[in-house]
Amino acid sequence: MNLDGKIILEAEPAKVWKLLLDMDQVAACIPGLQGVSQVDDRTFDGIIEATVGPLSGKFSFRAHILESDSPRELVAQVEGTDSITKSRVTAETTVTLSQCNAVETELSYRSSVNVKGRLAILGEMVMRASAVAMMEEIAQRLRSQVTKSSTLV
Repeated sequence: MNLDGKIILEAEPAKVWKLLLDMDQVAACIPGLQGVSQVDDRTFDGIIEATVGPLSGKFSFRAHILESDSPRELVAQVEGTDSITKSRVTAETTVTLSQCNAVETELSYRSSVNVKGRLAILGEMVMRASAVAMMEEIAQRLRSQVTKSSTLV
């Protein structure tokens, strides 16, 4: 399943980039995230509670930054397993920042998500609906974090 979209943020690319590399600020943007710990400067482990169609469960995951070109592009890989069906999810996401004007940045994302196991039986339509709803919530929280971090500077 492929997902892509754009989010307009009221901050210059350097500020958005700084936020994206701050584990605590990014964690505050992800609904259902119950914990995240930094393994090294490019690797993070965590647990997220999520609902996909009729199933709810906890996903243990490892996220790893594969490439970064500050403050323009970041490529990350996430691998996880859900606690109920033991399905495996892998995703590779590219985030690109483009300056719109002096005070706005466009954050574009492209994700390739692969699901194996019982969750895959639910089908792409159910998983896509859950993913789109989650991305909308992340976008709202990201805008809030950007605004909050701009007032702290």
